[in-house]
Amino acid sequence: MYRLLIVDDEPVIVNGLIQLFQENTEFELDVCKAYSAAEALKTAKKMKLDILVSDIRMPQKSGLQLVDDIVYYWPHCRIIFLTGYSEFDYVQEALRKRADNYILKTEGIEPIFRAVKDACLKLDEENRRRIQEEKAKMHFQIAAPVLRNELVGRILRGETASVLLSEPRYEELNFRINATEPAFFVMGTVDGPEDANRKEAIVSVQRAFGNYLPESIACEPSVIEEGILVWLLQPREELLARFLPPEPEGSCWRGFTAYMKGILELVQNECESLLGASVSFGISGELGESWTTILNQYETLLGVLKSRASLGQNMIVIDIENANRHQEVLDDPEQMKQEDMKSWVIGQIQSYVQNHLAGDVSLTAIAEKVHFNPSYLSRYYKQMTGQNLLDYIQSKKLEAAVHLMMHTNLKLNEIAARIGFDSQSYFTTFFKKKTGISPQEYRSSTERRG
Repeated sequence: MYRLLIVDDEPVIVNGLIQLFQENTEFELDVCKAYSAAEALKTAKKMKLDILVSDIRMPQKSGLQLVDDIVYYWPHCRIIFLTGYSEFDYVQEALRKRADNYILKTEGIEPIFRAVKDACLKLDEENRRRIQEEKAKMHFQIAAPVLRNELVGRILRGETASVLLSEPRYEELNFRINATEPAFFVMGTVDGPEDANRKEAIVSVQRAFGNYLPESIACEPSVIEEGILVWLLQPREELLARFLPPEPEGSCWRGFTAYMKGILELVQNECESLLGASVSFGISGELGESWTTILNQYETLLGVLKSRASLGQNMIVIDIENANRHQEVLDDPEQMKQEDMKSWVIGQIQSYVQNHLAGDVSLTAIAEKVHFNPSYLSRYYKQMTGQNLLDYIQSKKLEAAVHLMMHTNLKLNEIAARIGFDSQSYFTTFFKKKTGISPQEYRSSTERRG
């Protein structure tokens, strides 16, 4: 499933396009929206983007300027520009930005559908090519970097990184992590292939991880005992600066961790397509001067990933903060049965949706709650309940709308806002599609019956 972000400073255009894409059964897309370049950039920092459909002329920052930021984070994202102007300079600049298409808003929806379909086909082709290359590489055995694995293993056990790196044994390694600067680690577990293919799977996961990791993050990959993968990572200062929050005392790591989860989502999706293997990830906190906590963080993350795997939960992505909270929320995760865990996860999903109808109920937001890969979350929910997650969300919005119309005197635009619709007209279209009558007609009929 590809993720499409629609950006325009006119909400009526954004909402209209979202509705049209959701109604078009030809597409299977996770559609997101933004009403400004700034809002679009926030989205790009917390989730991977595959296709961008953006207006060119917007206040503060144009769509042409936005593209530079989007491709910094997601270089494979396909770009489609919308505009009300057919000026040659815009077309020329759009082509320089490697846009896939440049569409006049006056042309209607069909050219947009065709452009998005073409973008999906290009993404499919890129994925096929990448997978073919990976299959070719899988025929070659890559010798394990024994010394690196040994060094990382010792660091994970709590030995001082700076002291270890001064040992003659490791002086030729050209280790890329500076123990005195901000760093963190990601650990991964692979579930799926038989033991005979596990070594190939691990090599391919490492390669996929390296392919998607930007050059702005230094990396030292390793394989620890029992086939557990660990990457020591160090983002450059310039990259971290992009995630600094507005408040002076705030930390950039929360925002950076969200960005890292987007990268790991790409790795998980490729490994599932290539290997039929489920890969789960744990993300540590910033180590900084606290490398002494690395063993505790490693054991906590490993414990969560193993317990979730034993309970039938695959393709997990969880950071250390949520791992600690996860252990606290579950009374005794070691004693839970698979059916209990399934019920707990479905309950968490449904509770989140019901409590956030007016806010963000995207796959990414819900997946963050239960620590799943967003694409896997959608399939998991359908498998466990027999119902599409989108259908469940829409049913809860409809239930809430009906309840508010029957039991409050709120205006329709206020009801629309309470269940997450940016405009009354968008809400009216949704309600009429679900019930066959408009909200006003429904409210009038209930008043007559009352």
